[in-house]
Amino acid sequence: MVHKNYLSALAIFLTFALFSLQHFTTQPPSPKGLDTPENEFSAVRAHNILKSLLIENKPHPVGSDLNRTIKERLKDELDKLGIQHQEQKTWACATRFASCAEVENLIAIIPGETKSPYLALMAHYDSVPMAPGAGDDGAGVVAILEAARALKLEAPFKHPIMIILTDAEEIGLVGAEAFFNQHPLAKEIGIVLNIEGSGSSGSSMVLRTSKKNELLIKSYVHETARPYGFSFVKEIFKRMPNDTDFSVVNRSNIAGIDFAFAGERNHYHTPNDTVDNIDLRTIQHHGENILPLSKNLASVDWDDMGDEFIYGGEIYGFWTQWKTSYSLIFSLLATLLLMLAIFKSKVSVKKSAVGILMSPIIVSTTVLSGFIAFYLLSFLSGKVISWPGIEWPYRILLISSTALGGLIGVSIARKFVTQIEMLFGAWLFWLILTFLITIYLPDAANTFILPVIFAGFLLLISSFVKEDNKQILFLLTLVMSVPMTLGLIFSLEQSQGYKLIGAVLPLVGLYALIISPLLFSLKIKLINLCIGLVTISALLIGSYTNLYTEDRPQHVNIYFYEDLDAGNSYVQLSSQESLIEPLVSYINEEKAKALVPFSGEYLSENWTQSASSEWQGPSLEKQIELGENKLVKLKLNSNRSASRIVLLLPKDSGLTSFYLGSVKMKPVLSSWGLYEGYYVIYLNGIYNKEVELKLNFDANKSEVSAYLMDISTKLPPHLDELYKDRSGIFSPVHRGDQAILIKKISI
Repeated sequence: MVHKNYLSALAIFLTFALFSLQHFTTQPPSPKGLDTPENEFSAVRAHNILKSLLIENKPHPVGSDLNRTIKERLKDELDKLGIQHQEQKTWACATRFASCAEVENLIAIIPGETKSPYLALMAHYDSVPMAPGAGDDGAGVVAILEAARALKLEAPFKHPIMIILTDAEEIGLVGAEAFFNQHPLAKEIGIVLNIEGSGSSGSSMVLRTSKKNELLIKSYVHETARPYGFSFVKEIFKRMPNDTDFSVVNRSNIAGIDFAFAGERNHYHTPNDTVDNIDLRTIQHHGENILPLSKNLASVDWDDMGDEFIYGGEIYGFWTQWKTSYSLIFSLLATLLLMLAIFKSKVSVKKSAVGILMSPIIVSTTVLSGFIAFYLLSFLSGKVISWPGIEWPYRILLISSTALGGLIGVSIARKFVTQIEMLFGAWLFWLILTFLITIYLPDAANTFILPVIFAGFLLLISSFVKEDNKQILFLLTLVMSVPMTLGLIFSLEQSQGYKLIGAVLPLVGLYALIISPLLFSLKIKLINLCIGLVTISALLIGSYTNLYTEDRPQHVNIYFYEDLDAGNSYVQLSSQESLIEPLVSYINEEKAKALVPFSGEYLSENWTQSASSEWQGPSLEKQIELGENKLVKLKLNSNRSASRIVLLLPKDSGLTSFYLGSVKMKPVLSSWGLYEGYYVIYLNGIYNKEVELKLNFDANKSEVSAYLMDISTKLPPHLDELYKDRSGIFSPVHRGDQAILIKKISI
């Protein structure tokens, strides 16, 4: 028997115990050393390869000398494994926007008993201009190489295995576009396992799969020791601007799985994405995912990929999955269980309906209190909490503020309903959400279905037991609720941080709803006072906590703009967070201003006037041919070895297509940002190359004005002092610092 006075304490204790258990069971495995059997995956062996590939510990974007050096090292590694390889060198462009480069993909083959279809293991070896790229995506590359070593020992399998190491992923999946759109072997691929990274630690998870994934998911679960992934992430990914090479695979209608990790994401696309910062457990998990899965998939028939499955990740070490089409049936089952439980328990239907109405109040007070707390933190400190922002004052603030809001909701609810009425009302509200999610977000349905079925079963059982024992069954409803709510918070906190607190708080609110009936016996006024003091303390400590460190710096890029025609130069400090000293002292202009001549509506903040770079801008030669259409041939080059040349043509220019080598592309009109209203052609990895570009226009179009820019990550010498001050607790991110020289041209 559980006394009601102890029920709340037990519910809180059970919450922390279940959360800890869920967290423990989803950790990546320990790394295996050099003494690991040859047919198994060793993270230490893979890490040693990574150290030899990235020995300079510097960025290696597409087209750079270092990127070619790393490509040659990769070829040497393939030679050591005795795996035949080839190189694909061609111009290609992204699908979503005209970002183009001359890519150098590597393709290697482990022959099988049949010639095709291939099982492909894919990762990209280039980096962004600001990061050494150990996590993104060096870890994926070496995981494939170590897996390939073990696979070759047991080859041939039924299916041949292809290794695809793509170039230029970071500028728009261009290497993958080149392979799947131009290479003849692309049509021979049946399944792709893409390996990615978005941080420097964390579990290797199934980020997404192809639509028909039954064979893939069943093989993955059966063959791997630590399967990890949630199909609801697919729903999130559909609505995010993020991309991996797997997007090209999907567009090519090829089956596959996209694996990735996202822990310690503050390192993502920064100078801290180094070999030393990579967690070997993460590499081990990559390998333990792809090696046994590859062995299995390479050995079985692929005639039928099966149905579409959703999956719920591991719940205390147990994987859950079912056909997507079954979700509605399971939702109806949950409805039946809850209705029977209400009938057998003789709970007032009218009062349960009131409980349904109380449910959004509890969720709202929980979520709103969290928002208010983090808004106050930002207001008091003048800081926006960056990824991942995992410091104990902020985590305590998350727990205490939402607990305070949840208890406020409980105090309101218990004025209108009893514990049992609130319990049924909460689960009926959850059931309503389940049906909505099942219909509109089907890949996320399992997150809601499993808890409500479990709760419906327990509530039905409770109607057959003595009153004193019902409380135990009420407590057990938390068992399935924790991993599907609080259990997801840690991974979201790791990958998105508190800057996107809106991704975390709804899950906390849903759990607050489920535990709320078990907190009815609490003396809420006294507890709220204590929690309020904790919240205030966390706010004050968080406001004065040194948020930024060398390991978790503030992300700030330095942009230098120079209008070569007007002779105007500007410096802008770009950050998604409020600037702090000493950088803020460099900015003496408070008003937003258009810093480029071609976009008067795009206003930049945190800028100041600057001296000229004294650099020579990009140059071009042009040749015009008039016929059925107007053809303009351009020869472009950077006179300062800049990495990018960008051509802007206005919407009314009449541009219909352009050619790079043999590649024909349709122009893409930019609809937002700095280049809004212009056709934009990005030529990446240029450096010392001369690029030939052919532009097709409507024949009746006369000469048009355009803009030509070259862009480098190297800043002018007069900004050296600013560059030095932007060190330590600051770092560039993504494309990083940019010196942009702009001049107007006629075409």
